[in-house]
Amino acid sequence: MERIIKGYFNKFIEEFEYENEESDVSVNFEKFCAYVILKNALPSLNFNEEDINNVNVGKYKGIDSICFIVNGKLISYLQEVEDLLSLNGYLEVSLIFIQSKTSEKFGDSEIGNFGDTVKDFLEDNSSYPQTTEARDYHEILLFLYDHFAEVKVLNCVGYFCTTGKWDESTTCQTTLQKKITEINSAHDTKFKNGYLKISALGSPELQKLYEKAYSPIIAEFDFINKIQLSDLPQKINDAYYGSVPFSEYKKIIIDPETGNLRNLFYDNVRDDLGEKNPVNVEISKTLDKGEFSTFVLLNNGVTIIAAENKGGGNKFILDNFQIVNGCQTSNVLYRHKDDENIDNLRVPIKLIITNDEDIKDKIIVATNKQTEIKEEQLMALSTFQKGLEKFYESMSDEIHYERRLNQFFGSNYKKKSIIGLREQIKSFVAIFLEEPHLVSGYFGRTFREKKDYIFLEKHKYDPYYFSGLIQYKFKELLNKKEIDRKYNKARYHVFMLFRKIHEPFEFNTSLLQQKKMSDYIEELSKLLDVSIIKTSFVKALEVVDKSGIDIDNQKEIYKKSTTNTLLDTYKETYK
Repeated sequence: MERIIKGYFNKFIEEFEYENEESDVSVNFEKFCAYVILKNALPSLNFNEEDINNVNVGKYKGIDSICFIVNGKLISYLQEVEDLLSLNGYLEVSLIFIQSKTSEKFGDSEIGNFGDTVKDFLEDNSSYPQTTEARDYHEILLFLYDHFAEVKVLNCVGYFCTTGKWDESTTCQTTLQKKITEINSAHDTKFKNGYLKISALGSPELQKLYEKAYSPIIAEFDFINKIQLSDLPQKINDAYYGSVPFSEYKKIIIDPETGNLRNLFYDNVRDDLGEKNPVNVEISKTLDKGEFSTFVLLNNGVTIIAAENKGGGNKFILDNFQIVNGCQTSNVLYRHKDDENIDNLRVPIKLIITNDEDIKDKIIVATNKQTEIKEEQLMALSTFQKGLEKFYESMSDEIHYERRLNQFFGSNYKKKSIIGLREQIKSFVAIFLEEPHLVSGYFGRTFREKKDYIFLEKHKYDPYYFSGLIQYKFKELLNKKEIDRKYNKARYHVFMLFRKIHEPFEFNTSLLQQKKMSDYIEELSKLLDVSIIKTSFVKALEVVDKSGIDIDNQKEIYKKSTTNTLLDTYKETYK
């Protein structure tokens, strides 16, 4: 492996704390390639180990990883697509295939195999044998075919990666172009309003992708029509109010390389509510009528918080920024981005430059009071989570709670040790609300259905910390191969069973607000000690095995009946 790419590769392994034996190189390189490619496709998503593992399709002919990006979200399960269609009323899809080889050269036969399998995967009935993981992703593709009327865009992208250098003068280039032609000939009608693109990535290309993946999100745009506010609090560096034409606003919300809408919206909780939402309907009506000149008067505008403006004068270069109000406006504008003359539409903007967390929280609450997010939820996402972050830090240095998107960007924390909002909510809902089937689907749905039961002001921090800790410990066992990776698909069910099997006294949700919850969690946490953790988990895995559920069947994982079956088996075994 070439020295520079090897250095990046080793840094990636260290950051995710993967095993680094000689026998692990091939698998780790697959993960490395998947990470840098997908991080560039979705630069605002804080990828974790779970995301990387989910795209791997095992020993599938010619392909290591398959990924669906739907409506700007990384998709792992069919139910997530169903939820997004129900929520948004449309689907914009990028289907990504990745094959990775540690070889320092490209081979015709391997490129041919890759192209053949991509072509076969796009068929209604695949001829090549599919792994369980590939079959699950193929079911997602078939769902898209069945709902093609709701699919607005379908792009198909392939990457063949090695540690060598790509040479377009070789027969490999001819083979690659031949396979692209064959796939287009067989499936061109499926790339709806989209395209097919297959690229070869060698060491230089992977280096560039890695460097970009570890760079902060930056937006550069002209902000001419503005007022700079004066007499600001000391902790606010600058603040502006004004408007920009959509031609400039696009530079903020759209990734220039992928053309996708950036995931910039506050902590990934506020999702696009779709075309059926009353707010979006009214915005769309204005745009459909071509009333671009009145948009700036009718729309409440967008609030942006940035850590720094590196520009000067009318040229703004925002570093580490988020849109904390304006999710619906941005999504509707994105869907109308190709409308004639829309570049002349003006978007009202409020821009605050600050690094102070308290100020950020106050702005988020104030700007969202009149929106679909209730104030108590916003307070939960600020005051409670701030306390939760401090609680994590007081408990140990093993794990860290990232309550704000990219909060730990550039820190020395290992990726595996960072528990984000998404993982925090999913684990807590699975373990303490006993709904692991729900969290196996689209995260946005989980939040919408359980937002009134999580991050409550009177809740103790201990169960939330335990929810993060058990995730971290379980991943360690998987990486050390002390637990079969097949159980990873049912991990949220396993976490729930772990609590129920080992609880020191009977749990009910009222305990979440009581002092003795700390004692409850203290006893459970003792079982995560390295000397007994595997034995502790084995009891939960035995219940999964005894229940007879098919954990390889993704449809089983997100059925409520599966949770009920596991609870019944638990009662038969331990009650």
